[in-house]
Formats: sequence, structure tokens, C-alpha cells
Amino acid sequence: MNQDEFGLRVRQALNDGAERLDYRTVLRLEQARSRALARLRRPGPATVRLPALQLASAGAPPASRARGPSGWLRGAAWVAPLLALAVGFVSISQWQEEREIKRLAALDFAVLLDDGPLEAYADQSFGVLLQAEKREDR
Repeated sequence: MNQDEFGLRVRQALNDGAERLDYRTVLRLEQARSRALARLRRPGPATVRLPALQLASAGAPPASRARGPSGWLRGAAWVAPLLALAVGFVSISQWQEEREIKRLAALDFAVLLDDGPLEAYADQSFGVLLQAEKREDR
């Protein structure tokens, strides 16, 4: 039995039962139906749109909740922090890269100006030696 057949059987059973109701019950059901249809036909918005993040305030009237930022302003409120975060990450990356370039340039400059033996340049601990000398100069 599919959904249509079930609906037809339910309608048949309700129609059979409606014939056995007394006049007062039928009148009350008719009045309730007309009130429900009147409510249904009331003019109003077809759909209700609710913002995703709306907090209900206890004592505020509905009009004060309606006066909020417009749609593009709410979108900008989400985009602005993300944009600031991206700019911050790029700035930090650039700063670290610039610092590393300056450190390597100082190391190259120290190697070019130093009168040390050639064997010292091939040693793996040469960078540590230069950094130790730089600390002593300060």
C-alpha cells in the first residue's frame, strides 16, 4: 500500500465516521475549520528569514531587534577579522624572511672582512665561531 492509497482509506474512514456525528459537533468542527482557514489566508510574509546568529533579549521589543546591521555589514564583520589575520600572517612571514636575509648578509660580510685561515671556512662550527665573536663585540 503506497501513500496515496493510505490517504484514500483514511479519508473514507473519516467520511464514514462524519455521518454518525451529531449536529452540534458538526457545527463546532465547521466553525473551527473556518477559523483555521481565516488564519491561513491572513496576509503576511510567505517565508520567515531568521539570521544565523541572533540572540533573543529578554525585555527588548521586537522592533529594537529588527534594527541591526544590514546584510553586507554583517558579512564585513566576518571578513574583516579574517583579512586582518591573513595580513598579519603575511607580515610576520615577510619580517622573518627579512631578518634571515640580514643575518646571512652579516655572516657573509664577516667572512669577507675576516683575516682568518682558509681551513676555518671549511669547518662546520665556523658559523658558531662568528656568532660568538659577534656577541663579544656587543
